[in-house]
Amino acid sequence: MQEKNLTYISSGKAKDIYEHSKETLLFEFTNRVTAFDGKKKAEYFEKGEITCKIAEYWFKILEKNGIATHYIKCPTSTCMIVKRLDIIPVEVIWRNYVAGSLLRRQRTGEILLPDGVEPKEGSVILGGMIEFTTKFEAVDRPIVIDEIISNGWLNREELEKITNSTKRINEILRQVLDNSGIILADFKVEYGKTFEGQIILADEVGTPDGCRFWKKADFEKGIITSLDKDVFRKDIGNLSLAYRELFNKLQENIMEEA
Repeated sequence: MQEKNLTYISSGKAKDIYEHSKETLLFEFTNRVTAFDGKKKAEYFEKGEITCKIAEYWFKILEKNGIATHYIKCPTSTCMIVKRLDIIPVEVIWRNYVAGSLLRRQRTGEILLPDGVEPKEGSVILGGMIEFTTKFEAVDRPIVIDEIISNGWLNREELEKITNSTKRINEILRQVLDNSGIILADFKVEYGKTFEGQIILADEVGTPDGCRFWKKADFEKGIITSLDKDVFRKDIGNLSLAYRELFNKLQENIMEEA
């Protein structure tokens, strides 16, 4: 990190956060990776640089498509300056396919899949589905709309706005990824409020730390090949290579558009 004399604020699973000014923060994307609520940890070469560049790539695309975000600029290959927000303590998950915790919770009866969706990894969820989880608790847990409203985290109008925004983000990401031969199985996003009270997209978006990406050609053959953190979770390859392959596919798409 080239920026000097910054005040350290905190560290997340994969980023360190610094005060950049009264209105802005600086995110430093690190090589750290964790899974299973921090029980599994490691570091991978180039991970911070790749995730920073991918997040910047998506922020710029979303801004062009009318999605307001906290992104300002990236002064280095691993650092991002963003608007300071009051982070909403609710994470939002959008699912296009059955995978991960959704499948586990279905098996234990904690959640019912939409009608017609087969309870197996890779089953398509027509129209997609949205879920909400807590943020800032020791372990994130699924929550329902009534709990969100009763705790005063969001009102119904704000929930509708976030739902519509997340649905639109899904549409934009899927369109771009389809051109790159990648399936977006699911993703999570966070939102925050500006000093003026506007709700905008926060944290990061479209990175393999917070999404599930599958190779489309393999999926059409009945094989799920991950280009995301599942490589680390399941010990099915080298995370750096998977992240680099995803980044290269996105770069190829940029070159083709140019």
